[in-house]
Amino acid sequence: MDTNTLALNFQIPALESEQPPEWLPLIPADTFTGRDQRTWHNPEPTSVIIATQAPGLDLPLDIEHATELKGPKGEKAEAYGWFPIAELENRNGVIWGRIEWNTEGRDLILGKKYRYYSPAFKFNAAGQVIRLVSVGLTNRSNLHELPALNRQSEEEPSMKLILAALGLAADADEATAVSTINTLQTQHQTALNRQAPDLTQYVPKETHQLALNRAEDAEQKLVNNQTEALENSAIALVDDGIENGKIAPANRDHFLGLCSQQTGFDQVKALLDTAPKVMAAEQKPKDALPNTQAGKLSAEELAVCSQLDLTEDEFIAVRDDA
Repeated sequence: MDTNTLALNFQIPALESEQPPEWLPLIPADTFTGRDQRTWHNPEPTSVIIATQAPGLDLPLDIEHATELKGPKGEKAEAYGWFPIAELENRNGVIWGRIEWNTEGRDLILGKKYRYYSPAFKFNAAGQVIRLVSVGLTNRSNLHELPALNRQSEEEPSMKLILAALGLAADADEATAVSTINTLQTQHQTALNRQAPDLTQYVPKETHQLALNRAEDAEQKLVNNQTEALENSAIALVDDGIENGKIAPANRDHFLGLCSQQTGFDQVKALLDTAPKVMAAEQKPKDALPNTQAGKLSAEELAVCSQLDLTEDEFIAVRDDA
């Protein structure tokens, strides 16, 4: 979160019993406005106190905000008192702190060398108070005359790195940098808009997967139907070949195996369309043929061997095992 630091001014209360005050209001409640008409907000004083206590360091009371201006440069930034962070209080929205004066600080107040004190606090871009950082004694009572401590040093922050990141020349002015940033933001927003998908052109993942599953099921059913149809056609083709005396019954399974693929089916069909009969249609199995002896082939069987390119031994082995 980007934060700035501001110094407010309050008049030190009238002295009682020649002693400096022990408790001082540090941050006003709710919304408050400085003499320069800038406005800040303290809607969550308890959160401010917690954030102030987080670093674990008591708040120094210095002169003219030396802690913020001189300390970072290694210059003297002495404390003239301390505000224990454990004793910060939320009193009806106003943040109060108890000051522990040291001898030098007490002498400055009793000697009336300083009349005002100025709490410095961090605030965000919306003007909301984030946390206290220090308190300074000052004699400049007008808020608009106080330095706006929005940096760790008195020098203006260098824009060289920012300009380089924006692709601008090192001598580019602030207006050019702002214009470039605005352009980049517009382009980024345009890119985001372009990335927004037209929901009418898309379907949910689950619906898409369901459609794929259904398509796969339909495709598998088609394959199964085609396989079944081919199998039925093969049976009809081979049985017809046997019926017409072009295929020996013993070779039925062999021809069915050849017809298990469409290519084989087409080849067997072409063969049977042109093949002559090798055995009578009414021929009975070998055990019904009285002239057939084991180990011997009839004329019809020899014709089958020739047609199927089988040796006599191969044919006999199939025939006798059938």
